[in-house]
Amino acid sequence: MSKSNSGHFSGTSGARKFQKLTKTLSKQGAAKLFSRPGHVSITSIRNAREVLMGKNVHQIERMLQEQGYQTHVRGSKLKKSAAMIIEIKNADKTKNISQVQVSPGSRRHGNIPYVKISTTDTGIIKVIDGRRAEYKTDGKEKAKLIFHRNKRRTSS
Repeated sequence: MSKSNSGHFSGTSGARKFQKLTKTLSKQGAAKLFSRPGHVSITSIRNAREVLMGKNVHQIERMLQEQGYQTHVRGSKLKKSAAMIIEIKNADKTKNISQVQVSPGSRRHGNIPYVKISTTDTGIIKVIDGRRAEYKTDGKEKAKLIFHRNKRRTSS
């Protein structure tokens, strides 16, 4: 049997092509997230919220590093929290992210994963991977909340 270009990725070279494609798509998604290099806005985050959903702390850290951020990942200081914190080490006037928290969810907020972005000019923005009705809050939320787009229901 001969190898064919049937449109799927197979073998070692296929795996490399897939990794390269995945990396390119990731960079394109990250580019949408930033309104200009190293700078996010509420609008850019709202328009590219899906870029953050389903990502682990190291994937988000890599996006920040590609924008010129120097980062350090640490666990949350709260005892019961499974959240990971990405600390920014080189905050300057061209970059506005000061910290990112990646949480897998907690009882406090209804076990819904979220990414909380602290900025120097816009404040705190929380992208929540769920619907507003599922998210628990005490009403004293300081962050601007952005909920993941609701999936369309199909009728059967």
